[in-house]
Amino acid sequence: MDAALYFCNQILPQLKRAMGKVQVWIIGANPTPEVLALAGEDVHVTGRVEDVVPFYRRCAVAVVPLRAGGGTRLKILEAMALGRPVVSTTIGCEGLEVIDAEHLLIADSPQQFAEKITLLLTDKNLFNRIVNNARRLVSDKYDWEMIARQLLDIYDKALPVNYLK
Repeated sequence: MDAALYFCNQILPQLKRAMGKVQVWIIGANPTPEVLALAGEDVHVTGRVEDVVPFYRRCAVAVVPLRAGGGTRLKILEAMALGRPVVSTTIGCEGLEVIDAEHLLIADSPQQFAEKITLLLTDKNLFNRIVNNARRLVSDKYDWEMIARQLLDIYDKALPVNYLK
């Protein structure tokens, strides 16, 4: 809830001044009344959706304006895997092996957020570089098969060989 309110109330007005008309899609299960109240001409609140891929296809940039931590960061990896550049707060990408300006852009103030989104939308080379680096990162470090192999290696090391005989 805080991220949606923060984005719509503090970042979106600056982004509109810089870019003109901007559409925002807030997707997630059980939006609070405060988040539902954000819906309007330029802000769409969907609630839970069966498939997020169509929404990623219509968006240009994924934003993660989290100001409080907790949980996994799978949405960032999902956006990266689907070829959408990410702008996140430092807290929003905590725990991921990402580098600012290489895999995503990090912004911790409303002004920085608006500037970095604008930069991605206006600099095709930066947009493509971030997308390509992020996709490579996801496939190299966060692919399910690779993670499963690492987990099996840990299990092999943890279990005594005699235990299985």
